[in-house]
Amino acid sequence: MKTFNLLKAASCGLALAALAAPAMAADFYKDKTVTITVGSSAGGGYDGYARFLAQHWGKFIPGNPGFIVKNMPGAGSLKATNHLYNVAPRDGTQIGAIQNGVVFEPLFKVMGKGREAKFDAQKLNWIGAVTKEISVMVVWHKTPFKSIADVRNATVRTGASGPTTSYGVYPRLMNATMGTNIKVVMGYNGTSGITLALERGEIDAMTGWDYSSVASRKGQWLKDKKIRILVQFGNKRHPQMQNVPLASELTTDKLNRDVLELIAARQEIGRPYVAPPDVPAESIAALRSSFNTMTADAGFLKDANKRRIEVHPSTAAEAVAVMAANNETGVLTDVDAVAGLVAEHGAAWHCDSVQALGRVPLASAGPTYETLSAHKV
Repeated sequence: MKTFNLLKAASCGLALAALAAPAMAADFYKDKTVTITVGSSAGGGYDGYARFLAQHWGKFIPGNPGFIVKNMPGAGSLKATNHLYNVAPRDGTQIGAIQNGVVFEPLFKVMGKGREAKFDAQKLNWIGAVTKEISVMVVWHKTPFKSIADVRNATVRTGASGPTTSYGVYPRLMNATMGTNIKVVMGYNGTSGITLALERGEIDAMTGWDYSSVASRKGQWLKDKKIRILVQFGNKRHPQMQNVPLASELTTDKLNRDVLELIAARQEIGRPYVAPPDVPAESIAALRSSFNTMTADAGFLKDANKRRIEVHPSTAAEAVAVMAANNETGVLTDVDAVAGLVAEHGAAWHCDSVQALGRVPLASAGPTYETLSAHKV
């Protein structure tokens, strides 16, 4: 059977599940408690968003369950994602608020010996993201650094909690592509620990800090000019930072620029919310529908604006990922059919073509993001 027919069948199944979801979900979620497991420490941006959503989400789910938030920091959300995938109940009562970089760990294998990721990101149930992100490099106002040119000519200390977090990835990326000399000081306890270190003068900078977190958690710092923003990481400049250059604008080398733009693609994932594999379809439908309704609700948006919390949501339909060729089963995906389906919904999608490159035709329409590797040719 062709993959296209399988996709159509799956779509019909999801449609039927969506129709049945409200009544079934109401029976299931009544008197239940949903746990959001945050893959980072308390006091940071991911934690703040999760606690904000927990105050609103339950009233949009049939049965009106309660919500609680638990923190499970460790290795840039790797610990929480492994737990969600392998240990957490698969009944619709568990949601993960994970850092966007962790979903690439099974591919890039940065942690330890490269075998620490015990999950398949494509099998997680993607619910949505409350905002797309732009990360920034900020320096403390007492430091002499006022531009990237200054950073190129001196050693700059920046803090990180782990190598796969934005705080660990972006400084190394800058060193490799922009000629900077940034020293990453590891071991801090999430964003709250790094901001404290910045204020104390233990470090000079925070590199890879999500601007939404800066604005909501440390907006007074911006107002009082306690920090200077030197560069932003994303595919386009943030509306409130039109005078701050993108990292990709600060290199003249095409390969370096392409690398910066590729890594910045993780920002499009934003702050994702996911559920374990094999959760009943009606529960996933209820979680996704309620998430979409909540993030468009006038009361929710008013409260977010009051708290200076950015909301630019993306839905599960905008988080499509496929493998062109599965190295374990040998199955080939009809990538042109996938391209057609996601185009109908205006969604972005990622295609893992590592195993297919040089062996089978790639998607003629072209995915939004595509992974290739020369070592497989």
